[in-house]
Amino acid sequence: MPPTEFRHALAPVFEADLPAALRRLGALPDSALDETQRGVRDRMLTRFAGTDADADLGLGLEGLPREVAAIVRAYRRYWSAVLMRRATMEQAEARLSVALGDALAASGAPSIGLQPRDLDAQADTAKALLESHALHVLGGVTAPLRELMLWRTRQSKLQTIALPGGAVEVNVALLDDFISLGWAAWATCDHRHTGGWAVTEGIMVVRPAWQLDSEDYRISLLAHEAQHFCDLRRYPKLASADLEFRAKLVELALADESRHRLWARFVAEARRDRGLPHNHASYWLVERLRQRLGGDEKRAGEASALRRAALAELAAHSAALDAGADASGTNPVHTALP
Repeated sequence: MPPTEFRHALAPVFEADLPAALRRLGALPDSALDETQRGVRDRMLTRFAGTDADADLGLGLEGLPREVAAIVRAYRRYWSAVLMRRATMEQAEARLSVALGDALAASGAPSIGLQPRDLDAQADTAKALLESHALHVLGGVTAPLRELMLWRTRQSKLQTIALPGGAVEVNVALLDDFISLGWAAWATCDHRHTGGWAVTEGIMVVRPAWQLDSEDYRISLLAHEAQHFCDLRRYPKLASADLEFRAKLVELALADESRHRLWARFVAEARRDRGLPHNHASYWLVERLRQRLGGDEKRAGEASALRRAALAELAAHSAALDAGADASGTNPVHTALP
């Protein structure tokens, strides 16, 4: 089946609407799916539409310290509740707070100053507890849900990455041996998840997500995140949607063999909603590039036309941001997107 159809079926997952995704997946006939797609569909239906809602909560947690497993299970239960719309975000976060409080209390972790339902403080304390077991942690929020990525190993090296604005030297860290790949992986049974992210010191790469000799890795991970790395320095207060907008334009400007897939993905995920930064960025990317291409969808299939349009839009977005810079050279503008 065309990959875009399977992506379309999964798209509601990233809008925290797993029931809609399950309906779409369930409507796809076996004959139209390849082996990988059938496996993903069947595992998702078993995990989320089966009779035992807690069946997979302990999956892959065997042999871990009890408090580590308890924290991961608490996040998985929270993710399932929100994604399956069995609870509001407020209700699910309240339950996560209770579960983290119980796990921290059972571990003997310091809890002085923690208030009931102070979820941010509890998450920070849980992070410190996980790190005390020689684990690396990414918490915070990957919109729209609270995140927990947890891994054991990290290897770093300095790399030079080509961008439209010139080459940049960045420290790239390869992360591996994951215990938790985050909420998107939980929702899709590890089929889709965060592939990496930019931090002030460089780029973090989720090693299991990539073939390191592929264009996908070079463009959709390294160039995408290197653009974030540069933009976070140039525009430190830039909104998440604008960061994604710029990085996706860079992907289209540099891609060759993956260009058609990228365009199809951005079209499929486009949604005007600032609460979903990736979707909002894709919405405006598609809208503005279509305008630059004269409304002719066929021109999106022309490599040179799409590349020129992406570079022109990136330059226009930079100009809009730079127009807000004050006399000291800092930029207070948070967004140049509606």
